[in-house]
Amino acid sequence: MNRITLRGAEALPDVGPLELRATGSGGLVFGLMVGLPSVASLFTAPTGFRFWLAAVTCALLAVALPFLLVVQARQRALGVLVRLDSYGVGVGGGPATPWRDLSEVRSVKGAVVLVPRPGVELPVVPSAAPFSRPGRRAAAYVRRYGSPLVLMPRGLDAGEQRILAAVRRLGRIPLGAG
Repeated sequence: MNRITLRGAEALPDVGPLELRATGSGGLVFGLMVGLPSVASLFTAPTGFRFWLAAVTCALLAVALPFLLVVQARQRALGVLVRLDSYGVGVGGGPATPWRDLSEVRSVKGAVVLVPRPGVELPVVPSAAPFSRPGRRAAAYVRRYGSPLVLMPRGLDAGEQRILAAVRRLGRIPLGAG
């Protein structure tokens, strides 16, 4: 009998690696939600303050939407940002950091922080933001979270609980709460 058809099979753990990709459609959707009413009000507000407010909003939208489309395309082009597997944590297609090089994993304010052992350098997750500098982001993450390797589930295709479950299953390292 196939294991999948057994009663309670939905409780079986996921045994494969977890690959995390950027989702990145939130800014585009927000821009459209703000922009469409502004365009509509431009046609219904012929004079006065409402006209100028709608015109300025439409102009900002005309600049912001192409910018958001570029960011969206760059995020899709990045592919797999982080791969959690039985060996360790791979970031941006680079060499994987073995689980033994991590001291703990913390959940801090909606972020999953992978903390290195002393002397181990971790990479920062790639970003599609046009003016993002990996060195500056790594320094900011170290100041705020204590590690440069910070996973922000709200921008990834897997939630915090799924990431923590993969760490528990694959890494067998202590989970803490920040």
